[in-house]
Amino acid sequence: MRSRASITALVVLVVSVAAALPVSAQVDARMLRYPDVSDTHIAFVYGGDVWVMDKSGGVARRLSSPAGEESYPRFSPDGSRIAFSGNYDGNTDVYVVPATGGSVQRVTFHPGADRMVEWTPDGRILFASSRTSGVQRYNQLWTISADGGLPERLPVPYGEWIAYTPKDRSSRTWKRYRGGMAPDIWLFNLTTLEARNISDSDANEMQPMFYGNTIYFAADRGPNQRLNIWAYGVDSGDMRQVTRFAEYDIAHAAIGPKEIVFQAGGELQLLDLQSEAVTPVPVQLVSDRATLRPRTVDVAGNIQGAGISPSGARVLFEARGDVYTVPAENGITRNLTGSSGVAERYPAWSPDGRWVAYWSNRSFEYELTLRPAGGGVERVLTSLGEGYRYRPM
Repeated sequence: MRSRASITALVVLVVSVAAALPVSAQVDARMLRYPDVSDTHIAFVYGGDVWVMDKSGGVARRLSSPAGEESYPRFSPDGSRIAFSGNYDGNTDVYVVPATGGSVQRVTFHPGADRMVEWTPDGRILFASSRTSGVQRYNQLWTISADGGLPERLPVPYGEWIAYTPKDRSSRTWKRYRGGMAPDIWLFNLTTLEARNISDSDANEMQPMFYGNTIYFAADRGPNQRLNIWAYGVDSGDMRQVTRFAEYDIAHAAIGPKEIVFQAGGELQLLDLQSEAVTPVPVQLVSDRATLRPRTVDVAGNIQGAGISPSGARVLFEARGDVYTVPAENGITRNLTGSSGVAERYPAWSPDGRWVAYWSNRSFEYELTLRPAGGGVERVLTSLGEGYRYRPM
């Protein structure tokens, strides 16, 4: 049996080794997604995996590492466990892992995607699934024990949250939308089954979070139409703007016992619910940066478009941001662009088959570019600047 002195020495050694990690091994992380906050820690997704760190910031540690993607990690009410949507076995289901790390337990088993939403106050898991919605174009809300078992559907006709949104645009790629798919915040009474729209505007209101008699939520209803945190008083009906980010939208807000955590400009921000002051959270990751190493990638599953050459001898493909030509029968496959860090989109043949045109963002905005079909130096034809581009004809 080890003595108390030797155990203390071992702990000091472990701490010393951790402190001695080279600065080059640490990543000043950006593009963090799906954060959540407990009384003491923050969880988030980076590089498709779930990480956790102290609430004040610092070095994070990874909790999951399957080949698939994880999303929406959420702390249990006591902060001891984290539930999240993950893909360990070829399908997106809800999993639970100890907040300090350990074995992952699968909770849902439906062949459709199950999206983690939140824990209920009594420790059950609330998730969204289209498993019984017929055409599967909308989710319904379900609860299930954190230890597994049969799920129970809530008596809400369709939705994402409670307070809830009947539809969700959190992951859509286009901004400032105003139309019929813009979500509103609704209150739903699980006893009387009464529903009430509390936001009712043409703006996008989403991610509602209860704190006492206040509902915090994200909305782009301000004058600059950027997603910010707003607050609604359930008793008073008053609506007010809390944060005022003018350059970036906030994203993926989640509430804890004392704070709301969210993303803004690629960084994590913490909103204190008493003072409503916002402070950035520094995040450091220790990583071998394996995804940045040069490697060969099979792009057969990433084909976005195709076009047959005028002679019918070759086919043009866009895959993973590069442009390829492939022989109809015999010959070699050519990667015409081979541009790491540059995306080429919407390739098209010239009528005589000698040239290939495509949009390239080498200048950080998509410009029409021309290259010989057999390979060679590209030529930029436009200087359009900002804007969305369509397939050249």
